[in-house]
Amino acid sequence: MIIQLIRSNLRNFQAYSSARSLYNKGMLLDANENSFGSVIKSADDLSLNRYPDPYSLDLRKALAKFLRMSEKNIFVGNGSDEAIDLLIRLFVEPDEEIVVIEPTYGMYKVAAELAGVAVRTCTVDENFQTDIAALLSNVTAKTKIIFCCSPNNPTGVLMKLQDIERLCKNFSGVVVVDEAYIEFASKPSAVRKVLNLPNLVVLRTFSKAWGLAGIRVGYAVAQPEIIEYLNRIKPPYNLNRLSGKLAIEALAKYPKMMEFRGAILEERKKLVKDLSAVGFKVFPSEANFLLVSYPQASKVAQVLAEKYGIIIRDFGTKPKLKDCVRISVGTPKQNKLLIQALKKII
Repeated sequence: MIIQLIRSNLRNFQAYSSARSLYNKGMLLDANENSFGSVIKSADDLSLNRYPDPYSLDLRKALAKFLRMSEKNIFVGNGSDEAIDLLIRLFVEPDEEIVVIEPTYGMYKVAAELAGVAVRTCTVDENFQTDIAALLSNVTAKTKIIFCCSPNNPTGVLMKLQDIERLCKNFSGVVVVDEAYIEFASKPSAVRKVLNLPNLVVLRTFSKAWGLAGIRVGYAVAQPEIIEYLNRIKPPYNLNRLSGKLAIEALAKYPKMMEFRGAILEERKKLVKDLSAVGFKVFPSEANFLLVSYPQASKVAQVLAEKYGIIIRDFGTKPKLKDCVRISVGTPKQNKLLIQALKKII
């Protein structure tokens, strides 16, 4: 089934054969690297003068152990954005389309437009929930991918696992569930659903709960067929040695991530109370941010930035989000300063 969904010109595509995909050990004189070494020396010598493993096998194995899956189910990329871009390039022909559920993360639409494919939109209801029946009725014969963000950015709403399963079973294309914020959610990930749903792809990232936005590491979990094709069409060395090593180290520090998670959820609870007391309407969130509304919220955000140097994100022009702004959960000190400034403004 999956093969038939792949763009016709890519079904027999031969991947670029990089030097490190052929040989990764030995006296390496094949890739025009600097054989004398690197100007940077690290304590554990990462051989920075050498190209990285093009398939990030060590990180994929570490992720496989973490997720209790096979590395064949995992694609590692330069942030989740790379996986989004590659999935569109892999599956969507120029005369076909993707579906996004607005309001949501803007990169799905940007990646589609860059690839020259159409974007069909479906909007959430008044409670920011996705009506699966309405969504399915909105797809056409040209729809190849439906992008779902769960918890959704910027609404913070989590998609039900049964809704994801229903969507996959009733849609003939690919369903991509972006779980960038899943570590903060009260319900489990959909990641293991890929074992029984051949058209499901789940995206995860190290940028949020793991606190590693600066190293740009994301990954996709899917059936081995999809992973194999993503590896065929990706850039030869899409993840650098430093990022790969740091991501592996991070996985070994799961308790620390959970400590951060606990602190963020506690601060989220306090921030809900404090923002409500100031007069904001605070929407329920399963992420590390809050969507709030207030009359002329855009003006409030502007004054916060210009007068107090506190930056929040204005979403007032997005569908269903009039007078809404998104506020990331900060440290206790940051949240206190935010509330103090809002009291002065309001």
